[in-house]
This record gives sequence, structure tokens and C-alpha cells, in this order.
Amino acid sequence: MLKSRGFTLLELMVALVVLGIAVSIAVPSFGGLIDRQRIDSSLDVLLRGLRSARQEAVERNRPVTVAPPAGGWSVGWRVFIDDNANGTFDDGERLLREELQPSPISIHATSSVANYVRFNPQGESELINGGFQAGTFRFCPKDQTREGRLLVMNRVGRLRTASDVIDTSYCGGTS
Repeated sequence: MLKSRGFTLLELMVALVVLGIAVSIAVPSFGGLIDRQRIDSSLDVLLRGLRSARQEAVERNRPVTVAPPAGGWSVGWRVFIDDNANGTFDDGERLLREELQPSPISIHATSSVANYVRFNPQGESELINGGFQAGTFRFCPKDQTREGRLLVMNRVGRLRTASDVIDTSYCGGTS
């Protein structure tokens, strides 16, 4: 009698069913992991950009501005010397650093930091009119039930991060 060294059709079908179940469980978790990684990476890059702008302002003894391009913070940001103090990067102004998001992440900034963040020579955040500037950047996850990330800037320009479920009024419409 010959001994079979292969699998029967029934064994192969059971193995495929088990594999299918495992994949169907793993794929959504993997998507969430990728989303969290993108958010954390974007938060880290913006955090480093703001910290470097603050340091540049202190070292240069002059205001340094961080502002998003036309598409908003979700697209990227520029660190520059804002010679005409209008909060936007114009021709002729010195660009110190530019970061563009490889894949857009939904970032919602409070109104005080929606258009720019400016650091004075003491490293404090300030509005163009000289008032203090504080605000929050919300990094929205694709799945609104999951935690997003917050980047919070206080009135003297210090930055901290936090995780929280972000209200859909800020992240509504993200895909």
C-alpha cells in the first residue's frame, strides 16, 4: 500500500478557511496601525518644525514664522523669516525649512494658530499684533472612534502632545 505524503482536499479547504478568518481579523487592525503611524509621524515632524522655529527665533534674535501653504496644515508647512510681518511666506523672504506631507493627514488647528505660528526673539509665541498666541493642532484619525493626537502650544510657546478621541466637529469629513 502506498503512503500519501500530501494533503487531502478537505484538509486544504479547512486550512484556507482558517487563513481567511485570520486575514479578515488582521486587515482592519493593520489599517488602524498604519493610520496611527501616519498621524504620529506627522505630529512628530510638525513638533520638530515648531521647536526648530522657536530655536531659530532665539538664535537669530528676530521673529520666525511657521505657516502652512495654501492647502492648510494638512498639506505641510514652512519655517521662514517674515520680513513684512504678514504671517505668510512671500517672495524674497528667507525660507529656513519646508515640510510637505507625503500623504495628507487631516490636521485641524484652532483659530489662533490656523494661519501661522510666530515666535519672538525670546522664544515666546505671539500674534503679529504682539498679543500672546496659544492653540491646539488636532491630528484626526480616519476612524473617528479611535484616538487622534493633539499638539498643544501654550501662551509662551511651549509644546506638549496628548492622545484623545477628537470630536467629529473638528474631524468631520475625513476619509
